[in-house]
Amino acid sequence: MGKKKNKKAKVNAASYTGIGTTTVVNTNNAWWENLNGPSIKQPYIYKGDLNKTDFPEFIKVCRFPQKNLKQYLVREIEKYGYTPIVGDGFLYARSENCPVLLTAHMDTVHKKPVKDFYEFKTEKNGRNVHIISSPEGIGGDDRCGIYMILHILRETDLRPALLFCEDEEIGGIGSNKFCSTGYHEELCDLKFFIELDRANANDLVFYDDDNVDFHTWCEDQTGYRENFGSFSDISNLSPATGVSSVNISCGYYNAHTLREEVIVEEMMDSILMTEKLLTAAQDESLEVFEYVEVPSSLKWAWDDYDDYYGYYGKDYKDYRGTYDYSQKKSPEEVVMMGIVFLTRDLKEEETFISGVTEEDCIGQFILEHPDICWNDVLDYYFY
Repeated sequence: MGKKKNKKAKVNAASYTGIGTTTVVNTNNAWWENLNGPSIKQPYIYKGDLNKTDFPEFIKVCRFPQKNLKQYLVREIEKYGYTPIVGDGFLYARSENCPVLLTAHMDTVHKKPVKDFYEFKTEKNGRNVHIISSPEGIGGDDRCGIYMILHILRETDLRPALLFCEDEEIGGIGSNKFCSTGYHEELCDLKFFIELDRANANDLVFYDDDNVDFHTWCEDQTGYRENFGSFSDISNLSPATGVSSVNISCGYYNAHTLREEVIVEEMMDSILMTEKLLTAAQDESLEVFEYVEVPSSLKWAWDDYDDYYGYYGKDYKDYRGTYDYSQKKSPEEVVMMGIVFLTRDLKEEETFISGVTEEDCIGQFILEHPDICWNDVLDYYFY
């Protein structure tokens, strides 16, 4: 079969520059024209004061290598009355007064710990915000989650169960090890789990948990919206315990790149939303939210890629409601996609992706090329 060219659409709609990203709104192709980040064709410029911050505790967390961070966390949570259980791949502490698990992972994708960082003040959505980045990669994924948990312990009397996992970025190694110890059985009576390991400002991600009541309850409590991703540690924890879980935005952007940024005020917003969920969980009338696994064919279609920037948003939700997941596509129905893009050394490269839908192909391309944004795609076609 011949390859049908589908030249990259010219933008014929309003554009605006966000914090660290350029978002293009296209009424015809909105679901893929929103895949914009800082293009490699436009070198990233670190802005603000060098190594000066209004948030020293956050910078401290960002600078630890994983091993040292684990030791630091042991000392920190002991200050708040916990008895830490240090295991191979994890750090666990039982709930003191709140029937919820808070979890975050201790590793980042970056090869070096943060040495230098930049912090600058700007305006976003009508308010002043602080943006933090680093030439080594700030590691907001997931040092934001670590900081957020410590902040909650420091500023409130809430004492949920805690789980800090190692090596999430290479396949959820720490959470898998935790689930093999038997400690996970202690979590089965908790009402739900919260992971703090999500990009953006107001996302709720449930992965393979299809408990609609839990989704709706979280949206009502926080005002945040459901979005979609592929994997984090709760993807291991919920199936192992039968308890529903949610991953909440932490205010970082451009994850897995040296252009990663943390918007501190958005991180603080999600701290407040997390505290709200923890407080609501103390209502004795609220029962355990049970994990309901999505149909296996839905997982087959969507578990192969990440969704760090909210690629599909409500379009994905609509698609999910209309697609018949009871049947996988036959080989004859698989969509093939060719993509021509610009590499980091400014050379053209072409790759080929297969998937069950056009959206699926683009999602897999983004996962396989985390340093490439849609601005660097020169051409694409389906066949």
